[in-house]
Amino acid sequence: MEDDFDTGAAETGLTTLFEGEWATVRRLRKGKLVVVAGADQGKEIEISKPRVTGGRSIISDLVVQDKAVSGTHFEVSARDDGYRLRDLNSRNGIYVGDLRIREVFLRPGTVFRIGHTNIQFQSTQDVVEIELSKKDRFDAMLGASPAMREIFAQLEKVAPSDLTCMITGETGTGKEMVARALHNASGRKSKPFVVLDCGSIPRELIESTLFGHEKGSFTGAINQQVGCFEQANGGTIFLDEIGELDIMLQPKLLRVLEQREIKRVGGDRTHKVDVRVLAATNRDLREEVNKGTFREDLYFRLSVVHVELPPMRERREDIPGLAAHFLRDIAQRRSMQMTFGPDAMVAMIGHSWPGNVREMRNVVERAAALS
Repeated sequence: MEDDFDTGAAETGLTTLFEGEWATVRRLRKGKLVVVAGADQGKEIEISKPRVTGGRSIISDLVVQDKAVSGTHFEVSARDDGYRLRDLNSRNGIYVGDLRIREVFLRPGTVFRIGHTNIQFQSTQDVVEIELSKKDRFDAMLGASPAMREIFAQLEKVAPSDLTCMITGETGTGKEMVARALHNASGRKSKPFVVLDCGSIPRELIESTLFGHEKGSFTGAINQQVGCFEQANGGTIFLDEIGELDIMLQPKLLRVLEQREIKRVGGDRTHKVDVRVLAATNRDLREEVNKGTFREDLYFRLSVVHVELPPMRERREDIPGLAAHFLRDIAQRRSMQMTFGPDAMVAMIGHSWPGNVREMRNVVERAAALS
């Protein structure tokens, strides 16, 4: 039997404190995950960040030695309404008692089973504060919601470094905008910013597109060609839709990340590259690791920093400001005064926005064109 059910939130995971309408800080009430039965009995981890995962893979926070457990089997996330346990499309599922669940609130003392392992959720009285940016924008990104200002605080810290970042989020949430913002706020901003959509390049051309090729290395290679990594030398390369990268090419990308050198197709010499690597995907790469379509070691290497963008439906308080920004931009281009009527704004706030920020911009542009 499998079901979604709601036990009702009993222990708050995240609490947001406000001064007026301005969020000042988010507080996370810590918890614990304790293995109470199975080969790893007694093992435990502290929940001191908004999301932790569990499974057999080393990319999980709680690693268990249970062959009936998937690589990344489950996720526990702190929400404003409590802690939630979610199945990450595991092979054998999650059970609370005899009931197989997909997502459920966790109460203190709740025991759930994965494979042959029982895990108990325990609450604590300890609290950790999560920093929020004092600004409502980062480069071209806008958002006054606590969720976005938490991301801005993260980006402010990460941007000056050369750390590799994985940017995740649904289609249209602004992953490339994050990458450009990180580049623009870094010491590499005057150097190239090279974008490669890994899903748009034919399989037989992706290696030469990334690493370049020597003259005569394959049919049609009439000249030597440098690839994206050499083009980005000194700057930043953004690998969009990294989840589309062919499994056979992933070891070569891993080598570049570890050795900071490339070898052109058909060439014998290696070439050093000084590049910051940013990657993005709308897929759940943990699930791809489970399926064997994405390398565990490459996932680890790309996710030194993980930036997860929320969908619009989880940051509705940003909708009026974003919509007004888009309309103001259009009005300036057309040298006109334009405003939203009250009914239009109510409709926008109530919409689910499956296409996220990109969909909103398109809707505003279409409405302005037809007005």
